[in-house]
Amino acid sequence: MNKLIYLFILFFLSACSLSPNLKIPEANYTINDKQLNSVKDNNISKQWWKEFNDENLNKLIDLALKNNNDLKLAFIHMEQASAQLGIDFSSLLPKLDGNANANRVKTSTNAPSNQTGKVYYSNDFKMGLNLSYEIDFWGKYRDTYRASKSGFKASEYDYEAARLSVISSTAQAYFNFTNAYENENALKDAYDSAKEIYRINDEKFQAGAVGEYELSQAKANLENIALQYNEAKLNKENYLKALKILTSNDLNDILYKDQAYQTFNLKEFNIPTGISSTILLQRPDIGSSLEKLIQQNYLVGVARTAFLPSLSLTGLLGFESKDLDTLIKGGSKTWNIGGNFTMPIFHWGEIYQNINLTKLNKDEAFINYQNTLITAFGEIRYALAARKTIRLQYDNAQSSEYSYKRIYEISKERYDIGEMSLQDYLEARQNWLNAKIAFNNTKYSYANSIVNVIKAFGGGFEQSENMSKNIEKDSQNLDMSFRE
Repeated sequence: MNKLIYLFILFFLSACSLSPNLKIPEANYTINDKQLNSVKDNNISKQWWKEFNDENLNKLIDLALKNNNDLKLAFIHMEQASAQLGIDFSSLLPKLDGNANANRVKTSTNAPSNQTGKVYYSNDFKMGLNLSYEIDFWGKYRDTYRASKSGFKASEYDYEAARLSVISSTAQAYFNFTNAYENENALKDAYDSAKEIYRINDEKFQAGAVGEYELSQAKANLENIALQYNEAKLNKENYLKALKILTSNDLNDILYKDQAYQTFNLKEFNIPTGISSTILLQRPDIGSSLEKLIQQNYLVGVARTAFLPSLSLTGLLGFESKDLDTLIKGGSKTWNIGGNFTMPIFHWGEIYQNINLTKLNKDEAFINYQNTLITAFGEIRYALAARKTIRLQYDNAQSSEYSYKRIYEISKERYDIGEMSLQDYLEARQNWLNAKIAFNNTKYSYANSIVNVIKAFGGGFEQSENMSKNIEKDSQNLDMSFRE
């Protein structure tokens, strides 16, 4: 028995692997000194959204991290990968089963084994432990376990990517909703001004002071503002819908309740302004695609083992008796040990094609990994450029809004003392409101560009962190009450 145990340990530890050597492609890129200096000391907080200092946004993201179904699915997929990892680990070890069976047989007089020429009955009672183990000569089960381990790690990265996506989408949906709400209010004021301008022109037209051209202009302006106002109301409902879907699983909340908001105030974030040399460690989607490539590489080795022989060992230790009352007595002890050797000979190309399929799956994973890298760097470049450009647009729009507001204030002063007509005063007010809407749009575009930069750089994620511990902590906030 000791020799068998030593032999088992030897086989377990010395199992080889037929998986090919995997060469991970290096992401070769250069950064200049200016970019390096701009990013080396910048760290993004994993709770970066709190830097917007908006309690409504904080509450919404807390709700999203609790209720969002995409995040729940990512967590369930991780649990599935964990369960598969446990299954594949069990394949590395011997299986021990307890069994008991009873048979009563009637032997016919014509049975070859019946030498008496008479009908007789016999009983057979068995009880014992069965041991089975396939020696993993070629690393089939070990590589399967390694593949599952990479698959589980990829699912952890996928959860982190889903978490970042949910947070980013919630923040941007909130900004879009707030922008639409402010635009709706501004367009309501602009619509009231346009309606008053049209009324004045209509009176002048009736009195013959203006022609049909001026009246038609005022009417067209009113209809255009009315169109924008109605579109703003619809946009607000659309963004509210997106926000509710992201953050709530209460149907009444989604169907009826409105959403509080707070005007966004510009705040400079301590976020990267260049491409970091450690960016590959800050994107969970890159980590996931790499682990999936490693997983497929191990599965190539698993498929190759089908060309090679396999040896399975079985053993029984228990009792056997023809009478139930003597089953567990000393004379009923029994044991056996055996082996089964299998060598594939001819499978009509099945094994070869299966290996070819796993290689193609590996090629697909390799291309997906490259695409993830390309997409990541493309997103980083665009996010940085967009943030810089929209920041300039923000300054221009703010200056324009201030100028139109000042014109409106001067117009109001002149109108109050009778130096300006009501129509000119209302037109100045409408121009200011239009500039205010343009500024609002640019302001929230800038807020969204900040979110895009943070998301492109991984949202504060670092590969060196303990993902399993962090996810376990985060998952406690998920509403999984449907399991009860």
